[in-house]
Amino acid sequence: MKTIYMVHDLQESPAARQNLLEMAGYRVRVMQSSRDLFVSLKEEEPQLVLTDVLIEGKNGFETAREMHTKLPARSFPIVITSRIYRARQFRDEALRSGAQDYLLLPMKPDAFLGRLARAMQQHGESVDAAA
Repeated sequence: MKTIYMVHDLQESPAARQNLLEMAGYRVRVMQSSRDLFVSLKEEEPQLVLTDVLIEGKNGFETAREMHTKLPARSFPIVITSRIYRARQFRDEALRSGAQDYLLLPMKPDAFLGRLARAMQQHGESVDAAA
């Protein structure tokens, strides 16, 4: 089973996205801060890191940059999400930070899962969640 690390926005519950990902066959580890993420990355490497822009500690862009710098040989893609940062400049910042994609929420479930699968596929992961 593929594992997704989800670092969620402090102002919303991660339950809906977590349930969607679990129903799609992923194992989801939810965390609230960039610090928690880096501790978890020392224990196990996921197939994807999904982080909101607004997280405790460093924001999603800073977190992606740090992963890109400190873990250059990482074998997982990074996807940054936001409900409020909608301008193209934020998408560009996400990509400059080392993320594979930037998603504006809310999204239809099929579109959301498709974009995550595409990020994993482009990064060399198979798309099957149970693999």
